[in-house]
Amino acid sequence: MSMIGYYLRADEDTTQKIAAGEGNELLFGQDDGDRLLCIDKAWHAIHYIVTGSVWEVPEDEPLGQLVLGGVPMNEEDMGYGPARLISVETVSQISEALDKWDEAAFRDNFHMQDMADNEIYPIVDDEDESLFFEYIWENFKELQKFFKAASQDKENVITFLA
Repeated sequence: MSMIGYYLRADEDTTQKIAAGEGNELLFGQDDGDRLLCIDKAWHAIHYIVTGSVWEVPEDEPLGQLVLGGVPMNEEDMGYGPARLISVETVSQISEALDKWDEAAFRDNFHMQDMADNEIYPIVDDEDESLFFEYIWENFKELQKFFKAASQDKENVITFLA
């Protein structure tokens, strides 16, 4: 079964509805265009590349909050745990930190063998390194745009794995 990473830009009303347990309808039941982002299976590799950690969430580092951060919104299981809230303030900090990453910086932190050794999802034994890099990089660029838009609009971001 796949583990897919999702992000939703959420105003306060949407945030409150999801916190109240209306997550499935809001997160899966509508076409949100640029408000809902799917980064497919790239989430774990992105976390590893920007933090250097496998599962740890560095609390003092904004990019530590990008994939595995935030606070659980309720007890509703979205597939692999509850939806997690990244506050407007943290969204702004993450957006600022993401601005500092370009393809060269991302490539400098992309170590295929280290990711394979640390069992970073979704790497498989015969993974083509250049194709995998492009896949992860494209999803990372989408996250950069997504967080910039959420920051500019002063929105929360809700993230979950399904």
